[in-house]
Amino acid sequence: MGYACERPRMRAAGSHGAVQGMNGASGARRNADGGFGMSAAWPTRLSGEQWPGESGAARGRSHAPEQNGQRGAITAEFAMVLPVAAVLMAMLLSLTHVVTTSMACQDAASSAVREVVVARVPAHGEQARNIASTAVAAVAGKDATATISEDGGLVTVHTQCPVVSGMSSVLPASVQGSASGASS
Repeated sequence: MGYACERPRMRAAGSHGAVQGMNGASGARRNADGGFGMSAAWPTRLSGEQWPGESGAARGRSHAPEQNGQRGAITAEFAMVLPVAAVLMAMLLSLTHVVTTSMACQDAASSAVREVVVARVPAHGEQARNIASTAVAAVAGKDATATISEDGGLVTVHTQCPVVSGMSSVLPASVQGSASGASS
């Protein structure tokens, strides 16, 4: 039979009579030098020992070993970077809001000019100011303002739209847009 600490071996199916171990290899196992050999005895390990090349994680350590006093360094770095990342994210979102408000203000000016030109009303009249104000409010919101001017058959609408932002010292408080159209 053999020693009590050996792994059980079974006879392989077939007539060649080779010995088959638990891993299914026909009597072959790796030697300490890395080659294959046909040893009769399987190496065993006692409780707490490791196979050559086995890491400590296989023995069930619950935490990583300390690395030259670096424990907690990642937490400190994260604590330093987090506020900077939060401020950058807030600035990026505020800048995005300013750009979209500016685009809406420009679109409102274009819409107002189009409405005034299509209505064929004089640009200096009250009716043109009402048409422009209604068009600007529909596109850019009720707080947006519009002024109309006409110069030699060219109608120009200037709009001003407020930007609601918490970073008023860094970002503009309002944005402007203007558009022109030929009146006939």
